[in-house]
Amino acid sequence: MKYDYLVVGAGLYGAVFAYEAKKKGKTCLVIDKRDHIAGNIYCENVSGINVHKYGAHISIHLIRKSGNMLISLRNLTTISTHR
Repeated sequence: MKYDYLVVGAGLYGAVFAYEAKKKGKTCLVIDKRDHIAGNIYCENVSGINVHKYGAHISIHLIRKSGNMLISLRNLTTISTHR
């Protein structure tokens, strides 16, 4: 099958990009090394409590014309230090 976009990483940015592209009628193939979406902000439910699998992270809300976008500060620091 042919796709409009190949998205490497199903973290916050990759998942949101694929979702928004799909809303606009595009097709995406999303690949990730992990078996879940959400990247470093992924939480697991342990006895009814959401537990951060990859350690604590702080999130902020940014207001945009398209609505609220949840941005993880941990992801921003990872991106800025990635080589």
